[in-house]
Amino acid sequence: MKKLLFLSVVLLVLCNCSHDEMLKPDQPDEGNPAFVPHFYGLASLENPAPETRGVANTLKIWSKPMAEENLTVKFLNGTERYREFIEEVVKEWEKVAGVRFYFVKDNENALIRIGFDYVPGMMSSWALTGTDHLQVYNQQTEPTVHFAQWRRASDELKRSDVLRAFGQVLGLELEFRHPNFTPGWITDENGNIDETSIRDYWESELGDYISWEELKKIVLNPLQDQTFLISKTDSYDPESVMTWPFYEMIAQNIPLIEFAEDYKTELSIQDKEFIQKLYGPTLGDIEIPDRYLRLIEFDYTGNTPKFTLTTTKNIAVIWDKEAKEATHFYLPTDTTTIYEFTATHTFTENKKHRIIIAEFLDRGVERPIVSTALTKFDLTNGEGADNFDIKLLNKALWYIRIIGGEKFTSQDFDFTDYDNLKELYLVGTLDSRVTVENCDNLEVLATSRFIYKPEDVSGPLQTTVLGTSVDNIYLIEGPIAEWPIEGIPLAQWPVSAEPAYSLSDLNGPGVSILNCGNIKEISLENTRINNIDFSDLSNLEYVYLSSTKNYLVGGSFGYNAGEYLNMAFSTLMDRTGKSTGIIVLRGVTTSTSIYPPDYVEVPIVIDELEQINAQLELKNWTAIWDSGLCPQAPAVPWPGGEE
Repeated sequence: MKKLLFLSVVLLVLCNCSHDEMLKPDQPDEGNPAFVPHFYGLASLENPAPETRGVANTLKIWSKPMAEENLTVKFLNGTERYREFIEEVVKEWEKVAGVRFYFVKDNENALIRIGFDYVPGMMSSWALTGTDHLQVYNQQTEPTVHFAQWRRASDELKRSDVLRAFGQVLGLELEFRHPNFTPGWITDENGNIDETSIRDYWESELGDYISWEELKKIVLNPLQDQTFLISKTDSYDPESVMTWPFYEMIAQNIPLIEFAEDYKTELSIQDKEFIQKLYGPTLGDIEIPDRYLRLIEFDYTGNTPKFTLTTTKNIAVIWDKEAKEATHFYLPTDTTTIYEFTATHTFTENKKHRIIIAEFLDRGVERPIVSTALTKFDLTNGEGADNFDIKLLNKALWYIRIIGGEKFTSQDFDFTDYDNLKELYLVGTLDSRVTVENCDNLEVLATSRFIYKPEDVSGPLQTTVLGTSVDNIYLIEGPIAEWPIEGIPLAQWPVSAEPAYSLSDLNGPGVSILNCGNIKEISLENTRINNIDFSDLSNLEYVYLSSTKNYLVGGSFGYNAGEYLNMAFSTLMDRTGKSTGIIVLRGVTTSTSIYPPDYVEVPIVIDELEQINAQLELKNWTAIWDSGLCPQAPAVPWPGGEE
């Protein structure tokens, strides 16, 4: 037994395992010995038994299209734990070279087929070499990669097996085939292979476990045949994952590997250099272009973009195409409807990146012309975002929210013909402008983070000035809103004003609405527009408006505060015969370097207020001056201070 320990890489103690866990379906368990050695070899096409090759047979290297797009893999049996283990380990080759392994369902055809203890009586692990897989493609029930005796093997041994096997799948040969490897004592005095001595030695030790016909292909044939056309590194690499401990030990008289850390479980420097020489640099996280159906694109300058997506299909986010950085989000197997996830990334350089959100298509499917993958896009950290391209092919995308900030890049948003869009929020977008046109299903247009509506409204429907002024200040009576407070943060909107304004008329009309007759709610928080046209919005039932001085709430063409509001309300549709429409109005102070914006009373000239009241009463609307109202004569300074 001492000599057996020396020759074996590891001794495996077999325990009682179910056939479902390891064996080929319906394969009988022929009685396992208490101890068996672990072998590693290579299979020939004539007989799925191990034999060995060289360093890299150039005739068996995959072409670029095959290596990048068509190396499909499936399992013929094996536990979920084994499958996940292999899928994770093979990524080590993908990280350094231009190759990609595609794991497919068990009932699909695949080039590479993995079996565990699949061949009756076979004690060794092995793999076909490179393009040899093509010649047995029609044998879909037979393995091209075989792992034996994994029941009690350590993770280190299994990892070593997987790296070596998939190196062979890529066309690499076992490292001892390198011309600079010298077999040492297994040659006679003339330098020839001593077959008789080798057979006597191995049979005396392993004859009870493996036949000489199989063993010969492991220990003898590789040493006799040096005629293969091979591509090789400059020197033999004892650290390569392609080394085979049997020969490493025998040739160099190295003691038995006794510890898990002695296995070659990481690609060596030469492994990485050599595989890159054969297949080029890594493909990174990015798959072939045909598998991506682009849905949303935008530029981002900064370090940490963050957004939430709701989807019904697999999604990919390409963070940096040049750097090959991407994240793939797969629907959980138990998901039956929609799935929400948050995507974020940290860039090492604070420079402009083009972020691409795409539907991640299954291999081989026909490229669709529309997508129902995305339902919601919520960019919660949009400072630094610019040049949005939200594709019209998104036919299920009903919710879009972009939250900018004080460093947001002002831009024009054009949502024309987005007939699936229901809710649009553009928060803190500064001097941006928005056009919504032919959006038949649009119900919400907002610059607030969400729609905040009173739970109840009490008091009179219209605001009334009581008596005469005292020091030019009037008493008023009007409707009062009761607001929901549960879950509302105290230091944020809607309790406090949004710190960055959104939309302005600086470069033209800040808000343009055309042929969007289904809009029900408009909420413009801290806006810098002067006017908005509510014409043709027959379904509009709720309006929230807030602004600083000189803009929509309280602003005017001259000294008549409230003139802009009066003009906007003149375009409201008549709600006679319907429920009373609700308008909420708030004044906003101008922010400073010390004080953020806050809500403040809205000063308004009495004549403008009376005209507004008359219009609203006639059209069945009520206005809630939620931050307070200060009716007064013209030319009174704005309480929030000068801008």
